[in-house]
Amino acid sequence: MDQPRTEMQEQLSALIESDYDYTLPKRGDICEAVILYVGKDEMIVDLGVKRDGLIPRKDLQMLEEGYRAGLQAGDCVPVRIRDTRAIEDSIEVSLSEGLAQQDWLRAEELLQNGEVCEAEVSDVNSGGVLVSFGRVRGFVPNSHLSSIPPGLRGTRLLEAKSDLVGDRLTLTVLEVEQRRRRLILSERAANRRRRQKLLEELREGDVYTGTVRNLVDYGAFVDLGGVDGLVHISELDWRHLDHPSDVLNVGDKVDVKVLSVDREKERIELSRKALLPDPWPQVVGELEVDQVVEGQVTNVVDFGAFVDVGQGVEGLVHTSEMPDGKATCASLSRKAPIRVRVLNVDPSRRRLALSLRGVPRVASAQEVAIDEPVT
Repeated sequence: MDQPRTEMQEQLSALIESDYDYTLPKRGDICEAVILYVGKDEMIVDLGVKRDGLIPRKDLQMLEEGYRAGLQAGDCVPVRIRDTRAIEDSIEVSLSEGLAQQDWLRAEELLQNGEVCEAEVSDVNSGGVLVSFGRVRGFVPNSHLSSIPPGLRGTRLLEAKSDLVGDRLTLTVLEVEQRRRRLILSERAANRRRRQKLLEELREGDVYTGTVRNLVDYGAFVDLGGVDGLVHISELDWRHLDHPSDVLNVGDKVDVKVLSVDREKERIELSRKALLPDPWPQVVGELEVDQVVEGQVTNVVDFGAFVDVGQGVEGLVHTSEMPDGKATCASLSRKAPIRVRVLNVDPSRRRLALSLRGVPRVASAQEVAIDEPVT
């Protein structure tokens, strides 16, 4: 009798030990859990141990309504262990803290690899702006904001920052201290890194869609997504332009082709003209030697005048092909209508030689008015 009883005791002891032979998670641990039940006031999850996890009502109320409504049995969610003894046969866990922990880990990862991210401005204070980094609140100091004009102070600075509320900023992580709940980000650093990355990726011949940031007499500056390139006025259009505003406005979206990249000086030369249809074949294909055509003077120089004979195709009238040489050249003015004779077409060099000799000139508006009979 003693031996069977001993065996039964050993079997019972082994059974008890096997039933409880698992390691309980510790307070503060982050676990991946599978949702078993979704109720109105609670949620039960499988933690992969003998006891299920319970997400209480107060924790569920901290979740965004849309996110909470989309949760269903079978979904995998991160949870943080709150208390292993508070509830009989269950472990109290927090889904909101588990999700926030994922955001902290993501912030650490971004800090390590230097990648940029986006976050929405949620509030402002005297020192900067607050942003929503997932479920973690981050801070961007005034000195690290580039979305506000430099030099602002006092009320004007506060108003400029308030205008950013609701906007999404491109940022990079500068500091992560989870214990102090401290997450510092920078917009200026993100712009620098984005500019450096874009400069490394740019190649001659690439085509980009950019935004016109500024117009100056000699061209247009186009933002390619963090770095500006210059489209010289001669590369804006096939036609002769007096000013870039003839074809572009600040804020316009424009397709441009990369002509050259100087990474050391951070200079990028772009062309809009290269993506427009070349009018040369069509216009020149309709011209014949000795043909007289209507044109417009685009520029006058010491050795002659350049004339647009259509769609931006220009030819040169050398002073030797003017009736009175330099005296005739001096009498010409930009934008003046003019008749010219085709001397030579050189397709290989894209050169068009013109002449004024033997061509009746176009009468000026003043001369036309004088010739009109008085009624």
